[in-house]
Amino acid sequence: MAQARKSEKPRAENRFYHAAKISEYQFKKVLMSFVLDEPVAVAAQKIALSANSINAIHAKPRHFFTELGIFQDIYKGGDPEEGTEQGEDYEGFEFRLLDYHLKRIRKKRRAKATTMAEIDYHWNESYWRFHYSILSEGRKSDAVERMMYSHLLAHIRLCGPVGAPPHHVEESVRLQKQQFHQLLIWLERNAPSFKDPATRQALREYRET
Repeated sequence: MAQARKSEKPRAENRFYHAAKISEYQFKKVLMSFVLDEPVAVAAQKIALSANSINAIHAKPRHFFTELGIFQDIYKGGDPEEGTEQGEDYEGFEFRLLDYHLKRIRKKRRAKATTMAEIDYHWNESYWRFHYSILSEGRKSDAVERMMYSHLLAHIRLCGPVGAPPHHVEESVRLQKQQFHQLLIWLERNAPSFKDPATRQALREYRET
């Protein structure tokens, strides 16, 4: 008599990535490669997934975090020549963001060009990344990348999984505010430009408002 087949153990549901055939451990590794802004070919060498699979997974956080409002379009889908709600160039931020995005996107071989009517998810992503890039100016540290990773993962735990419509959006807004305060604290403690006591005090007062 043939021996009865043992029942296969069901795969645990992935809390971080919807409808995935990858483990949570693998997704975390892909998320870190996303944070590092690595080319998919480089990420594929580190993770047991194909470059096409990693590229497809990288696209999902861009959509997810845009829906949450973490990745944003400062032009709200309008004409850049009309400027932003804060003005055409508020204290150089717009110019620096554009320069940062263009330099970053030139390295993206798989980035698809978009029309004015389409959402440019890479542009929205650059907006988020730019705030963290400021932290590294004058003091490069992998602690910034770890912060970026932990911030994204915290939103996924709260509002995920990635690949499904986000939930708990209002709680995500509160979490964004907490993370923004962490960025200001980092500037106050680590950025060379804030070594001046008066500048540091001004930043502290802004953070407490």
